[in-house]
Amino acid sequence: MGQSVQKEVADMLTELIFRFYSACQRHPKAEQGPKIHSHGFHILYLLERSHEKKLSMSFLLTELQMTKQQMSKIITELEDFSLIERIRTGKDRRNVFVRLTEQGDTYFKSTAKTVSAAIEASLASQSAERTDTVRDLLYSLMQK
Repeated sequence: MGQSVQKEVADMLTELIFRFYSACQRHPKAEQGPKIHSHGFHILYLLERSHEKKLSMSFLLTELQMTKQQMSKIITELEDFSLIERIRTGKDRRNVFVRLTEQGDTYFKSTAKTVSAAIEASLASQSAERTDTVRDLLYSLMQK
């Protein structure tokens, strides 16, 4: 596959991701729940996938490459929605972890189901052969 085709596929996948993200923001289920910034959803994703559903603030800062002020604002917003909680450990109050709450876990899983349903509905108009091709490609890409 030539570089121009690879770039075209990458651009198309990026556009598809943005379309689904935008569609999910307008989905009736999403309108009922809290509206969070995409970085906030990224934090929920990382927490949901982490061991014990808990990560250090320093890890999140590095992973999302943002300033402490930006991170603090997003974390406070997520706390206000009761999706996460800050945990200070030991005597060093600077050592802060963030943990996904039960409500945050439920919110994340519900949103993931909404996204999955939107993608499934889009794939329903495709032939089984084309859907199999997409599945095989995505499986291959996710292994890297």
